[in-house]
Order: sequence, then C-alpha cells, then structure tokens
Amino acid sequence: MKNQAQQIRDFILTHVGLHQQDIVALAVEHFKVSRTTVHRHLNKLLAEQKVVRVGKRKQAAYLLPESMAKKMVYQITPQLDEFVIWSRDFELAFKKLAPNIYAICEYGFTEMLNNVIDHSGGKSVVIETCQDGNDIVINIADNGVGIFLKIMRAFDLLNERESILALSKGKVTTDPQNHTGEGIFFTSRAFDLFILTTDKIGYITDNLQHDWFIERDDLLMSSGTSVEIRININSDRILKNIFDEYADPEQDYVFNKTHIKVELCKVGGERYISRSQAKRLLVGLEKFQYIILDFKHVTAVGQGFVDEVFRVFHNRYPDIKIEYINANEDVEFMIRRGLIYSR
Repeated sequence: MKNQAQQIRDFILTHVGLHQQDIVALAVEHFKVSRTTVHRHLNKLLAEQKVVRVGKRKQAAYLLPESMAKKMVYQITPQLDEFVIWSRDFELAFKKLAPNIYAICEYGFTEMLNNVIDHSGGKSVVIETCQDGNDIVINIADNGVGIFLKIMRAFDLLNERESILALSKGKVTTDPQNHTGEGIFFTSRAFDLFILTTDKIGYITDNLQHDWFIERDDLLMSSGTSVEIRININSDRILKNIFDEYADPEQDYVFNKTHIKVELCKVGGERYISRSQAKRLLVGLEKFQYIILDFKHVTAVGQGFVDEVFRVFHNRYPDIKIEYINANEDVEFMIRRGLIYSR
C-alpha cells in the first residue's frame, strides 16, 4: 500500500487538471492535512517538472506540463528566447497533435514571440494557449508600442490602415538587418484564423473563408499588440506548402511572390480605386517577382488605378509579373481596357 506522501502526490497529479487554482485546498480537505504538508509535496512535483506553476502567490495556478490550457507571463529582456519558452513551457502539450499541426503551431508561436521580443519595446508578454472545441488557440499579447503605430512611424505612413496594407504584402520590417519581414506574412496564411490587434483596430485573415478585413472596435485592445492564431486539429494544411506557394524552388525558395487584398488600400469613405490608391498599393512591391492582386469586394476601379498598376508600374519593372483574381465584370472591363491601352 502506498504511503500517504505518495498518495498525496498522486492525488495532485490526478486532480490538478480540473482544479488548477484550488488543488491545495482540495488535497487539504481530502487528506485532512495542513496546507504546509500539501505544499511540500506540490513543491516536489514542481522540482521534478511533473507540475508547472503559473502566476504568483494567491493568483498561482498549477498545471500538468502536457496541459494545453496555459497562461504564462514573461518579462521581456534580451535573454528571453522564443525557442526556450516553446520547448520548456509549451511544446509537450503540442506534441500530441498531428505533425502538420504541430509544425504550424511551433512556427507561429516562435515567430510571433520573436516579434514581441525584438520589436515591441514592451516590458512583459502574456502567452495563452488552449483548445477551443477542435481549435488550437494561441494568443500572445505585449504591453509595448502598438505594431501599427510603429510601422507608421518607421515608414512615414498616413494611418493604421496603410500599416496593415504594408504588413499584408510581406517583407516589411523595422529592423531589416536582423529580420526579413516574413513572419507575419506566413503566419497569417498558415493558420485558419489570424487576428492582429492594437489601437482598437483588428487585422483579420480568415483562411477558411479566403477573406481578409479590418475591424475597428472600442472593445479591442487599445495599447500594446495582441495576436491570436487558431487552427483546427483536423486541418490538412501543411506548412511547407504555404512556403512553396510564395517561394521559387529554382531560386533556393526565395520569398518572391505576394498576394494582396486590393480593398485594403482604400482610405475612409473613398468610393472607387484611384491612382493615389494604386500608388499606396504598389509601395514595396518592387521586392517581388510575382504579384497577385485580389479584387474581392472591390466593385469598381478607376482608369487612373488601372493605368498606374498595369502600365506605369509595369514599364518601371517589366520583369515583375502581375496577375489579378476575383474581379467582377466592371473591374474586369476596366482592367482589360487598360491593358489594351498599355500595350
């Protein structure tokens, strides 16, 4: 028969999953022992890494290392390392997932946390993971400079919408010597749902509905930056395929292709796509060799927009290929008309 010490430790391991914050009180009541006694056995389990502690003092919660439901807070210092955090505190819970889902989660987690460490300028970051039905959810939130504001300042943009447009293209970074600007681009395409929030503005990429949009809401995060990424555990999405879609295998898989939602270049109540909008859309696209312009939700384009994209830009960069998709009849007519005159 097990001695009481082993019984208490086994009891903690069996029940901590459903009693993360009151496991000590539960064990005290069950065994009729002191809190000091229970804490002694709990500390032994912590030392053996059979249980992990989240939070401090009265707010402390205890979890099994393999638990998906976690909330961890870290101070942002030069020593904070995204791969150490992932492998030490989160990886075990994700190991039970299918290999393709694990690979996507590892990539998104480490890329988004690295952005926080290198770019946020914040003091702390909160990382939460959970399983919501069949969805794996990762949320990483910092208390630093909002990402849209930082990009606005770095590239002298007019507003947050221009920052979102820039981010959606890829290859946008405020630290080009150390970063390629690919992390957000590929993470936003690897998951079912990607939500980047700051300054009460959310940039959402819904890959199940093949749609991207901007949401302004006073209930959204007003300071710092939060990113939420979701993927269904039964998804057949493969990370390598995402990279292959935007990279050229004949050029050592260089990231040379981008897909842009044209609607994002509209500002305020603009009712049609103009030459000035085209110029906003085209900023930075000279870095790519292949561009896909997605006209979903765009009802009309102006002659100036078409001329700027399909004649002026093409003449300046004749080796860059531009393709367009999801154009309605009116947009298709204007583009075809513009292409005739651009020849």
